[in-house]
Amino acid sequence: MKQENTKFNFARAMEQLEEINHWFESEEVDLEEGIKKFDQGMKLIDACKERLKQVENKIIKIKG
Repeated sequence: MKQENTKFNFARAMEQLEEINHWFESEEVDLEEGIKKFDQGMKLIDACKERLKQVENKIIKIKG
């Protein structure tokens, strides 16, 4: 496992995604800021997927 993944906080990433979602639901959405937030959200989603895959693999190994 990579060191950066050991420091990844799944719960915090989900909170950040929720914040981004709420931002997009607001009435005033700036296009440039929206692009940045979309990119940030996609990176968070990728990181969450990677972490979930690691956990799934660990569970499979334990059950093995």
